[in-house]
Amino acid sequence: MTYTSTGPMEEVSISALDVHFNNTTSLVSVIDTQPTNDISTWYPWALLLVYLILPIGFLLNLITAVAYIKSPLLSRGKPVHQFIFNMTLSDLVSSLIAQPFVLFQYTEAGARFIMTRKMPCIASILGMTIAFDSTLTALLLVTCERLLAIASPLQHMHRVTRKTARVAIVTTWTLVTVKSSVLFFWNTWVPNAACILITVSPNPYGLYVYNPSIYTCVGLVVLLNILLGVAVAVAKRKAGTMQASLAAVATRQRQMKSTQSELKIVKIVFLIVSVLFVSWIPNNSIANVIFSYAKRNQAAPYHLLIAFHMTRGMMVIGVVADPLIYFLKNTQCREAVLKLFGRAETSKNNKRQQCVYTLDPKTATTECIPVDVYAFNLCGCYRQSACVIKIDNDLHHDIDVKGIQ
Repeated sequence: MTYTSTGPMEEVSISALDVHFNNTTSLVSVIDTQPTNDISTWYPWALLLVYLILPIGFLLNLITAVAYIKSPLLSRGKPVHQFIFNMTLSDLVSSLIAQPFVLFQYTEAGARFIMTRKMPCIASILGMTIAFDSTLTALLLVTCERLLAIASPLQHMHRVTRKTARVAIVTTWTLVTVKSSVLFFWNTWVPNAACILITVSPNPYGLYVYNPSIYTCVGLVVLLNILLGVAVAVAKRKAGTMQASLAAVATRQRQMKSTQSELKIVKIVFLIVSVLFVSWIPNNSIANVIFSYAKRNQAAPYHLLIAFHMTRGMMVIGVVADPLIYFLKNTQCREAVLKLFGRAETSKNNKRQQCVYTLDPKTATTECIPVDVYAFNLCGCYRQSACVIKIDNDLHHDIDVKGIQ
């Protein structure tokens, strides 16, 4: 008896793209199993697991996207919010496109429908590849932005603007769309074959286009996050040195608060990267093992097939985890979401501070008077502190703009 499977999700079908599938009367024959071991009995459970995650992810990302659009974060906020919004859009697209795709894979009616329709089949595969590629590129962009912000703040200030952020986002979406759309004109689709990437894409496309681009992005994300970790350690050391200095005054305090603000967003990046790899590695690793059996014309162990299909749901955990991370770890995002529902977060930090500093390190004193007021500047919605610095009995007023982060 032939084991009939829809095969691994397209983004994890990697080194075995040269496996040929010639079955044109049924689903792809990958390996042989015993008649009593019908893997399709696990399909409803795999489908249920995915559908428990996708609707929640769609709702959370939709709320986050609408909150960003209605808030001043995109129009007047820091450039990093452009990249966070881009990741939200990527997760939103993934949670939408994945729903019909899993129906084609795990339901008999869906598989029968898609096997004889070329354009819908290719379109569903392209949608999944674009969604996954856009997630990687969005993560790569925000990692690069954070690395530049921590390692070279002045360069970041002048080079990373809202306009350049939008250009970078549009460019990456264009590249991943063009790369995947090639399959509309260059494909090996045949009727009655399973609608998966390994049956639709030519071997050269997988070996020289798809795989290199995916693993280059993954490698860059890993490398840049390692460099980002080193940059964060150096920045924290400098911040500690500033804090310990007796001559620390308003300027250094502003620098320290700015560094702390940037580091908080770095934590978000680290969490998102961790979620991506924890959710992606298990299913990808199992898929490679299964394909290693298929290339040798051997049957993969039944329990391995079960693990493969049941871990598919893990790959979409990110669409739920990411918006929760934004909400819990980013004050501006949380305030935008709460404002969307007519609520406002109250905090003792949401006040204007009028401070008096004396520059003599031996008698340095600070008196802060909270005033309930917000200010908007070119960098977005920020709390504003009016600082009165005392120098030789002359009062000079200086505006200290402190980010909400």
